Amino acid sequence: MKTGLKTGSDSFCSHETFGVCLKIAGIRLGFEFPGPNFRALVARRYKNFVSHGKPLYRFLVSEAAGRRTPFRPVVSYAPRSAPGPRRWLSVKRGDFDCALNLKTGLGTLKAAPRLQTFDSFLRSFYSWLLPREGGLLLHSASFEKDGRAVVFPGVSGAGKSTLSKLAAGKHFLLSDELVPVRKAGGRFYAYGSPFWGEMRCGGENRRLPLGGIYKLSKSAVNSVGKLGPGAALELLLRCAVNFSKDESTAGLLLGAASGLAVNKIGGELKFSKKGPAFLKLL
Repeated sequence: MKTGLKTGSDSFCSHETFGVCLKIAGIRLGFEFPGPNFRALVARRYKNFVSHGKPLYRFLVSEAAGRRTPFRPVVSYAPRSAPGPRRWLSVKRGDFDCALNLKTGLGTLKAAPRLQTFDSFLRSFYSWLLPREGGLLLHSASFEKDGRAVVFPGVSGAGKSTLSKLAAGKHFLLSDELVPVRKAGGRFYAYGSPFWGEMRCGGENRRLPLGGIYKLSKSAVNSVGKLGPGAALELLLRCAVNFSKDESTAGLLLGAASGLAVNKIGGELKFSKKGPAFLKLL
């Protein structure tokens, strides 16, 4: 049986339909596909993040041809002349086109039926959504230590994947590439992510209290130094994923990053690629 977006949330998320609900960073999104094949690809790829319950937003997916060349997504609102204040959100790239009615929570997603395309849409959408839910999607590596998450933001080449490989097998990894961080109930949390880099892991849907954020540097000797709030804020803003030029998004990003910079900075970790001895310093 196939259902539409106007059905109840339980029916929408049922495995008897072509629908899938995904829960990432504690936030559910619902998707209904035009057939079982695309749905099966998504359900298998994100199996650890499939969830039951009411989604915050729901999307009717249709398959469309798209260019394969990588390029930057664009996240924007409908023109001011459109009915209602900021009623529609647009998330576009050459291989996907999403229009979301922010009032009803219902949207459409035209996408090439490829996992790479769907994954890119999710990354783009959550980069917009998380600042509105008290968080950020950070270019960072993260793993568990002593029941808490330690997060290491960094641009490409900073050592995120190297650090993750050294910690693997000794600590639970949240991601080696993109980590959602949110404030909830007055506390900061980091979440297991389906978004990975070189290690190509499926990820696990877990939430850990945030223990500390460290600037990452490769070095011949392991050490931890101080990192001031100003330098920490610059690091976080540089590593926050954002495809929107909207002023409200910039303000939300600045607010979330400022809270992290003041409260959760552990310092600067200089680590050696020779082994995981740096773990003792954290």
